[in-house]
Amino acid sequence: MENNKANKKNENSKKEMKDKKKTTKDQIETEELKNKIKQLETEVENTKNDYLRTLADFDNYRKRKEKEILETRDRAISDFVISLLPAIDNFEMSLKMTENTQMFVKGVEMIHKNLIDTLKEHKFEEFEPQIGESFDPYQHDPVIIEESEIEPGKIAGILKKGYKHKDKIIRPARVHIPKEKEENNN
Repeated sequence: MENNKANKKNENSKKEMKDKKKTTKDQIETEELKNKIKQLETEVENTKNDYLRTLADFDNYRKRKEKEILETRDRAISDFVISLLPAIDNFEMSLKMTENTQMFVKGVEMIHKNLIDTLKEHKFEEFEPQIGESFDPYQHDPVIIEESEIEPGKIAGILKKGYKHKDKIIRPARVHIPKEKEENNN
């Protein structure tokens, strides 16, 4: 019986040792998992901070580009107005010369030349269709439709020149076009 007791005691002791080892192993695993969680939380926080910094950088970039676009537009408008100033100066000089018809006409011609040169400088050009040329709805605006000896679909007269910027029509030429001739079936 004493031997039995000793065996039981020995078994209990082994079981306690086994439980202690298991508890120690569990504690180590728990500590490792806690450390891993802290590491992952740190990585998440760093990633979140990087994202917020990138977001702020992008917002600053967007604001800076908007400001640059506005400044560029304002500078372009200012440059265009500056290029019109000689025409305005010529207008003022012409208006002072109203008694002298010849000088007045010369002043108006100078103004016209200044304005055309300014348009060309900014890549604008005028175009004028020819009478008898085919009507093109992309380049011509039919202002008056009238009876004419010119065949239908052709330009019968020009009211105003057209203007384009590079290859884009900014104002179609204003033109007369003939009506379709009505056929009399008598």
